[in-house]
Amino acid sequence: MNLIVNIQKNVRKYGFEMATRQAWKCGIKANLVKRVVGVAKGQIVCVIEGVRPELSTEINNPLHCAEKQGKYVFVGGVVWLPNDLLAPGFPDFMFMHVRNLGPKHKYMTDDELFLNLA
Repeated sequence: MNLIVNIQKNVRKYGFEMATRQAWKCGIKANLVKRVVGVAKGQIVCVIEGVRPELSTEINNPLHCAEKQGKYVFVGGVVWLPNDLLAPGFPDFMFMHVRNLGPKHKYMTDDELFLNLA
């Protein structure tokens, strides 16, 4: 399962990786997520594969604060950023646009994700 997150508001404050990992209000579906995809202005700018969800605390989230209490942060995994373009294993779908994405985060299977790429 993929979690597609809109990070355009927090990119300047936290950078691509931390804005993508940051505390998201997810339900039980968070335990199914294996990849988090950060999208800014409709374009994929960060992919983190092999993550695991944990409730945000001071220990696992360096940016934890009271408003992030009860939200999930995605830890671990392999991070792919735009500067990793020449690295082996770089995702083929990086820099593509995602259709049907609203202001909130969205869960998608791999098939749904690839159908919504433009």
